[in-house]
Amino acid sequence: MMETHSSRDDQPVPNDLSVVFSAAPASEAEEAAPVDAAALTGWPWFLPQDGLRHEDLVHAVDEDPRDAAESLARIPLVRRAVTLLEHIGSGRPLTSEGELDPADVRALAVAMDLDLGEQETVSMREVGGIVGPWNALVAGTWLSVSGGEVVPGEGMVPAAAQAEDPAAFVRFARAVIVLLVLESLRQGGEEGGLFGGPDTFTALLHTVAPDGLLLPATIRTALDQGLVPADPAGDPDMDEINRYWQAERDLGTLAAYGLLQREPLPEGKAVRYVGTVEVLVEAYGALEMLEDLD
Repeated sequence: MMETHSSRDDQPVPNDLSVVFSAAPASEAEEAAPVDAAALTGWPWFLPQDGLRHEDLVHAVDEDPRDAAESLARIPLVRRAVTLLEHIGSGRPLTSEGELDPADVRALAVAMDLDLGEQETVSMREVGGIVGPWNALVAGTWLSVSGGEVVPGEGMVPAAAQAEDPAAFVRFARAVIVLLVLESLRQGGEEGGLFGGPDTFTALLHTVAPDGLLLPATIRTALDQGLVPADPAGDPDMDEINRYWQAERDLGTLAAYGLLQREPLPEGKAVRYVGTVEVLVEAYGALEMLEDLD
């Protein structure tokens, strides 16, 4: 079953986001061996204890625009944003729900190499790989929705081509990433966005470890493996279960939007998330921006 994602565009964003548009190459971090959850005072039981720290990101900035452009162009969200802009062209009609029609969704799925499964008719909101770039492009005014159609907008920074102007492309790509995370944080987990708790951002830091971040595939798996901490009565702690559920839900949303890679492992016991420092930098930038706006 495909996940449902929001495509809301009713929240304004600040015009000058240059302070958080930064980039960084992938950094290596070692994933610690599993430890007793009871010994992790306040630490998420489902995460390794060691890894990249937030403050480490400032030491991993790539100053070369060509190298940064190549790294950013490999992120699915960025590639799909370029594809979506090209598909919209001078404009496209929208359905009564304010979405692209099914024919456009199918065409975009092919162009973006997305799997729509067996369904012949698919709503745009069901396809995270399209909703992600759509939300970012609308938030950044590269797309304008009005009067039953979507047309090109002015954009807060030029939507430059990578080959023609790498530095401008870097600025565009960073803006797309930070705006999607910012909009998802403001939307909130109950509405299809991100819960955005500290566990989510700690988990993100571990996705750039050499082998990515391994998580139990489900709470049932974690319970069967005896990983979930107990409450004072000796039962599985529901607060700890909720911590896992919200963080894993957020990582899954970011993967659906094209900011992380999600890979179920054989036998269905675990799932691997793989990220990049470029995404981490912009995600933390969006979090800091949201805190400044509140």
